[in-house]
Amino acid sequence: MNKDKICGKAPFFSIIVPTYNNERELSRCIDSILVQTCTNFELILVNDGSTDATPQICEAYAAQDKRVRVIHKENQGVTAARNDGLFCAAGQYVYYVDADDWIEQGLLQEAICVLGKPEPPDMFVFGYTRLSQNGEKIQCSWPFEPGLYQKGQLEDEVYPKMMRSLRVMRQWRRLISPALWDKIVAKSLLFAHYCHDTALFYQEDFVCSYECVYFAESIYFSCSNFYVYDQCSESSMHQRYHAELLKNNRAVAQYLHNHLGGQGNPSIVQQIRELEFDGLITAACQEIRFSPSLWQAARRWKTILREDAIFPTCALAGLSFPARICVLLFSFRIVCPAMIMIKLLCKIKGIPIKTENN
Repeated sequence: MNKDKICGKAPFFSIIVPTYNNERELSRCIDSILVQTCTNFELILVNDGSTDATPQICEAYAAQDKRVRVIHKENQGVTAARNDGLFCAAGQYVYYVDADDWIEQGLLQEAICVLGKPEPPDMFVFGYTRLSQNGEKIQCSWPFEPGLYQKGQLEDEVYPKMMRSLRVMRQWRRLISPALWDKIVAKSLLFAHYCHDTALFYQEDFVCSYECVYFAESIYFSCSNFYVYDQCSESSMHQRYHAELLKNNRAVAQYLHNHLGGQGNPSIVQQIRELEFDGLITAACQEIRFSPSLWQAARRWKTILREDAIFPTCALAGLSFPARICVLLFSFRIVCPAMIMIKLLCKIKGIPIKTENN
């Protein structure tokens, strides 16, 4: 048990690391947390039914450092693991870290300087470094002036485009990252808006991240890049094929419609529609990435769309002309030309789609 808890003093931060078969990367992640200069935190490792040496690694750290607690549970996915960590968190603020990534030293020190004030913001948001699959280090900070944004400023400057993609330098990314690992969130806010759909396995952080941003009364944006997102990790979502990806992405869009779309904000509704289209394209791109040829990808994607049986494949309102054409082609099962269009658009945007023949 944490020494601070024995003394009746709760930690300021609860850092939650869900982990499943991460024996190769887990120590790197944990070490980056334990060496933080600010030590006022508890580290909750949630072992989500791992079958490798992950449970033993977790217990070894807990035996060495009283700030570390371990939860062992049956495998239910990352959303359930995050929630289990949240339900037993004692800190005022909660921070999620993926087990195959790590954080830079100084994150918690800067965060506590902002969040430890008499009237602290609900969230502390910062930048990150993305390690791409070609080994490039891409610095990603947000296009806001650093500082505190109150509700009125969030409504004027952030909400109208927070889920939209924009081009920064040579990269495309969303105005507000959909991830949770670049946000430290007040536990009270997170308890009100954590993801309830534990069946989601991809973009599950979208629904929690954007809901917390939308309902926050104030957010502090830092220009520092404190997180390292490793896309090269063997356990990365991008390294595996997921047969239910389209179904999952539809569920994400519907979740956002249910939780944010009814707030009377037309801009948010339109952004969710665009995100629904992005989910459709992401699923189609997966078929291209994991098929030996574009022709085979088109055949498999046509079968998925036929089984999906939704017409049109997503809402057309507010989409760009090329996006509407793509949706209509998919809707009428004219798949191969749409796949070619997707590859061209991704090439123009600099988004890599790899096939075995590329």
